[in-house]
Amino acid sequence: MSIIKELQIISNDHTMSLDIKLRNLLAVGTKILGLETGIVSNIRGDQYSILSVVTPDDSIPVNSFFALPDTYCADVVNAQSHIAYHDINCEPGASHPCFAKYTLKSYLAAPVNVSGEFFGTVNFSSLTSRQKPFTSIEVDYLLLLATWIGNELERQQVMENLHVQKAILAERNLLLSQVTNLAGVGTWELNLDTQALSWSGALKRMLHMHGEKTLKPEDATNLIADDAQRKDYIERFAHMIKTGKDFVYELEVRTDAGEPRWLESRAHPIIENGRCTKVIGATMDITQTYLDKAVLQHKSELAENALKTRSEFLDKISHEIRTPIHGVLGMLEVLMGTSLNTKQFELASNASKSADSLLKIVNDILDFSNIDAGGIPFEEAPTDLALTIEEQVPMFARLAKQKGLKLNVNTENLKGKVFKADKLRLGQILLNLLNNAMKFTKEGNVTVETNCIRYGKGKYQVKIVVTDTGIGISEQQQKIIFSPFMQVENSAQRGYGGTGLGLSLVSKIAEHYQGNVDVSSHLGVGSRFTVTLMLDDATTGVDIEKIYAYRNDYTPTRQELSELKALIVEDNEINQLVIKEQLKEIGLPSELATNGKEGVEKVKRSLTEKSPYAVIFMDCHMPVMDGLEATRHIRALGEQAEHIPIIALTANVLTGDKEKCLKSGMNDFISKPVGVSRLKECVFRHLSSQMQNNVSALKDPA
Repeated sequence: MSIIKELQIISNDHTMSLDIKLRNLLAVGTKILGLETGIVSNIRGDQYSILSVVTPDDSIPVNSFFALPDTYCADVVNAQSHIAYHDINCEPGASHPCFAKYTLKSYLAAPVNVSGEFFGTVNFSSLTSRQKPFTSIEVDYLLLLATWIGNELERQQVMENLHVQKAILAERNLLLSQVTNLAGVGTWELNLDTQALSWSGALKRMLHMHGEKTLKPEDATNLIADDAQRKDYIERFAHMIKTGKDFVYELEVRTDAGEPRWLESRAHPIIENGRCTKVIGATMDITQTYLDKAVLQHKSELAENALKTRSEFLDKISHEIRTPIHGVLGMLEVLMGTSLNTKQFELASNASKSADSLLKIVNDILDFSNIDAGGIPFEEAPTDLALTIEEQVPMFARLAKQKGLKLNVNTENLKGKVFKADKLRLGQILLNLLNNAMKFTKEGNVTVETNCIRYGKGKYQVKIVVTDTGIGISEQQQKIIFSPFMQVENSAQRGYGGTGLGLSLVSKIAEHYQGNVDVSSHLGVGSRFTVTLMLDDATTGVDIEKIYAYRNDYTPTRQELSELKALIVEDNEINQLVIKEQLKEIGLPSELATNGKEGVEKVKRSLTEKSPYAVIFMDCHMPVMDGLEATRHIRALGEQAEHIPIIALTANVLTGDKEKCLKSGMNDFISKPVGVSRLKECVFRHLSSQMQNNVSALKDPA
């Protein structure tokens, strides 16, 4: 029997179930293609399930589940087209996760669509390679098979839906026959020709209507408590009669006994000879539901108000705590830059470390608050992860040197790759992991390794691995360390302190990028944390230019900076002194304004005198006029003022704070406390290009 004849018999046999048809068609396909395994899959998200399968040894059961990224079908999903790999060594390569896990060397697959929506794939594979690529006839056969399977599945769904609809209709008919006997439900009928209104006994009892008197429409509408609602009900009822469309209305009534009740009235017009002659309906007592809804609404409003109050409280606490921390850290930094003896420097250094620890606790609590309130905010943008990691290295290298540890960082396989991600959040991953590694390691080394492999079209699987030779974590504690506020509890580890939020934040960030965090650790040996992320490729020419736009080889000299001036708009005297001293150390002279209004006036005067400020540092919370309003006023002063960099220097770090600043017209956002190096980087980033082009343009725009 020819293959075409065999396919025709299978397709046209109406006595054969779909399951058997699929198996038979897959078996024919394996013969045609010379591949031992055939599969029809259903794909939902990252889950790959087996709908039908043919293998030489029946080793894969139906309804088995696999992770989609571990299959070649992930490439089909990404490509939205058929995939043909006759030899894995040619394409896509032996590094593909599917080959690494299942050693499949040849593969042919096409998407299956049902009712115009992606359903899964039909695919054939083998553990051996083909000598030649798949022919166009073989591909056409696969595409034809995929179309047939999609049509059959669609037909099956239609039949199943019909059966379901029949069952639902039967159930509804049964309920309809019983509804008049249920407490709180009544039926009614209005004859439009005679205006006769009839109510069921249940409806009369609901409205405390007694007797057998003939009812008219006004007898019903007069029960509606509110005049405006009564008028609206009558108008909408008339509209229903005119249009022939069903009518549903919730209304408050006063029963014949004067009791307030809430009802839901449903009406259906009966059309005869193109005219509505009758209206039938059902009325339900929803008083309790309405009251429950009112209570729920009240509770929801209370919860929203509580959440708003908490957010406002955290905002205030953040500002009130960060402001003095900024003063402490800034003053200590300035102090440590002066001539101190060894003992004095040691004391100042210890005080600075304590302030840093306090700041980390505040940051952890605020980040966790964001998680608890609905999630960490993410700002996706083209990000050079290798650069992000390398920017963290100097800080930890200094710490490693202080503790006598060796720090090794390798980002070679990330070079030249740009991902769509939140640079701040990716930096948080490394920051928390390295903080822990440094904290719990007394001797030996800390290592950062990275791995990056392409995972389908436009996707990369990125791994960040941090290994230490520290005190280690027990198996029991490994199970809970990613939960908020959970810390290891042995005596050696309790002495290191912390909030227990760092690893929870790392886990949440990894989850956002469809990844996870794994830990491998042995007490007394060390720990190994592996963060896996699925990141989108952002390697486009425009995006890359944006990433590196701020990097400028030109470094302004202290002489050039000394000819400029900055404006500090800040109401806190300590912070005024700190920022002024920090700018002095950078080499940039500055002037002060104690509130937004004063800041606007000074900017206005500097423009009039043709001696504009090179940069403005703007606090947000100030008396008289806040920083946001002041920025809007400055931007309205004309073209000269539009080009002055305005940098938010604020203790506010909650969700939306940065967006508010940028929306008001500011150019950048720095959260307090800020060190000299960070302030210097920001100043250089905003001034370098201008100074390189024409320093005098900043001093004399005329």
